Amino acid sequence: MFAVRGGAESVPLMRPDHTPPLSRPLASGQPAPSPFAAEREWPAPFDEDTGRRAAQERASASACERADVCTTSALLLVLVCSQNALYSLMRRYAMGIRNSRASDSSVLAAQEAIKLVVALHMLRRDATLATGAAERGSAAPASLCRHSGKMIVPAAIFLMMNVLGFVALRNIPAGMFAVLQQCKIVTTAVLSRAMLGRRLSWAKWRALLLLLAGVALITHEEHALRAATLVAAGADGRAPPSPLAAAARLTHAPPGAAAQSDVTSGSPDPALSGGAHAALASGGIDVERGQGSLVLGVSSVLLETLLSGFATVYFERVVKSTPLSIWHRNVQLAGWSLCVFVPMALLDAPRPGAPLAHWGLMEVANSGIGAAGGILVALCIVRFDSIVKSIAVAASIVLTAVSSSALLGGPMTLPIAIASAVVIIATANYTFSPA
Repeated sequence: MFAVRGGAESVPLMRPDHTPPLSRPLASGQPAPSPFAAEREWPAPFDEDTGRRAAQERASASACERADVCTTSALLLVLVCSQNALYSLMRRYAMGIRNSRASDSSVLAAQEAIKLVVALHMLRRDATLATGAAERGSAAPASLCRHSGKMIVPAAIFLMMNVLGFVALRNIPAGMFAVLQQCKIVTTAVLSRAMLGRRLSWAKWRALLLLLAGVALITHEEHALRAATLVAAGADGRAPPSPLAAAARLTHAPPGAAAQSDVTSGSPDPALSGGAHAALASGGIDVERGQGSLVLGVSSVLLETLLSGFATVYFERVVKSTPLSIWHRNVQLAGWSLCVFVPMALLDAPRPGAPLAHWGLMEVANSGIGAAGGILVALCIVRFDSIVKSIAVAASIVLTAVSSSALLGGPMTLPIAIASAVVIIATANYTFSPA
């Protein structure tokens, strides 16, 4: 071996058959590396079959995950729709057939109390599983109260909607009131565009308008038929029903708070919402003809639908833009709602100081089902959006009409059947239309 000296170092020259020198000295007892070790470390040649199988496994796992998500989402929507229909049927049975004299406000207060207990239990479970101090601290009562200011808005809107419902039913018939209330489907979509920047295709807008037409037709037809039934009963000499029972027979949805039900429960009652319920119970409203200014009545119910859509979209925005979970917000909303419902229950009590008078198993069941609806609707808003929630609630009107006809002898005419088909087609159009 020869070396060429240049500068401060020498570069060894090797013969072709010479083994390269080691780059570093070997430790004692360490075997000398083989010159073919690098060849053994080369990656195995690419196998097309193995790569294809791996790609298929990844695609299959992704498809399974998407299928699980779709199944869970569909189950949630079915539960929301079924809960609304069941709650409507039970309220209709309690008010229209059993003539329940229990305070409606006390039922609503019991619903909020149940939701409060369930949400607190979920928060306690999450705090037990949490590992961070911040997660555990967010469930503390002081933290919940300190960050609950945003939930005052839905409770205040509910109070305003009670007043507007009272004014509307003083001036327009209950049938017109119920039909106009369905405009909340469109107001929710418009406010979603304005407040959340949600863009809808023209196909989805047409589907929403078609859905509105179908729901309004079902509502109008049911009110017209039930009003005719009440008039016929009076002509036959039978005892006329009380204003409260008459309103229950005229309406298609469960009594309850309009704003509150849009945010955390089912569809609002067209004629028995808060202050409207008190007015009907006192006999001061003609549920068939209405009285007073038509302009004032229509303006009041349209403003109520606008507030209903605003409450729903506002709740979605708060839940999705803040770090607090849906259970935090349910605790806060239930707490503020109890501040509204408890005084109303005391004022609306059948006997002074006895808001739970005339309660039975039916009222307990209605409270539990209504509370379940509040939790399901909140989860639906978090999982999807406020528009999908409104569509699920509107679709429940079809299920309510069919079930009422089969179980309670409710009306089922050709216009109701056609309108039900329109609602189903509109829901499918919205679901499968491009975003």
